[in-house]
Amino acid sequence: MMKKAGWLLCPLLALAVSAPAQAWPPPATATAVDPKAPCYRWPAVDFDGDGVFDRVDRCNDTPKGCTVDAWGCPIDRDGDGVCDGLDRCPGTAAGLAVDGHGCAANQRSTAAVTPPAAAPPREVEKPAPAPLPAGKPVSESERQLVERGRVRLENVYFETNSATLLPESEASLREAGEALEKFPDLKIEVEGHTDTRGARAYNQRLSQERASAVRAWLLEHYSLRAEHLMAKGYGEARPETRERNDEELLRNRRVVLRVLNPEALPRGVKIEKKD
Repeated sequence: MMKKAGWLLCPLLALAVSAPAQAWPPPATATAVDPKAPCYRWPAVDFDGDGVFDRVDRCNDTPKGCTVDAWGCPIDRDGDGVCDGLDRCPGTAAGLAVDGHGCAANQRSTAAVTPPAAAPPREVEKPAPAPLPAGKPVSESERQLVERGRVRLENVYFETNSATLLPESEASLREAGEALEKFPDLKIEVEGHTDTRGARAYNQRLSQERASAVRAWLLEHYSLRAEHLMAKGYGEARPETRERNDEELLRNRRVVLRVLNPEALPRGVKIEKKD
């Protein structure tokens, strides 16, 4: 069901983005294909050429030739300040001063130096990337995130008196997860809310459990940092409506994603203040 929902979303998202049409499926000889991308798997972009696509690359100005980890950040096993791949003297003892090739004086004098690699082709220096590059929003969740700093998760349902998510919640959760994944530095509070029926203590506990369930689902299905995603239940303390009918009761039973550090959003965006 998850795969089907993802493929159905991709054509809709493509219509909302002002970008050149892309051929799909990619040719058999295509090299810039990102198989894990939720949409737009080809052509994928790798700005610094380190083999990690910009969708997940947290260090998109890595020097040419550096060995990188899964997030595209340089690896320096001996901690001498020269990344693996460019370090001609791997294994330098801690505390020794090294030159630009990662070699200490004693390593140079004993000729314990890895032969230099062929000089890479000269390249024009790349400009520093702008913080948190973000294109035009392609979904309602992303639009709410960048324009208001909060996302109300519509069509997220739980079993009655339970924190178990129902399958029909998947589409909304995936849309929100894809939006959050584009802004890895954001700190998010997953807010859980209930209506006023039932005991206050019970509603408080249920809202916390439901917020935690949404947080766990997002962490399981998307590359999000656990320390940046918090869950908090508010019970019946913050109703949106006066609960005069079933529809207003339903509006009060909700889950909201709220940005805790709006300064990390793209500049020039007005953030809706918390009630």
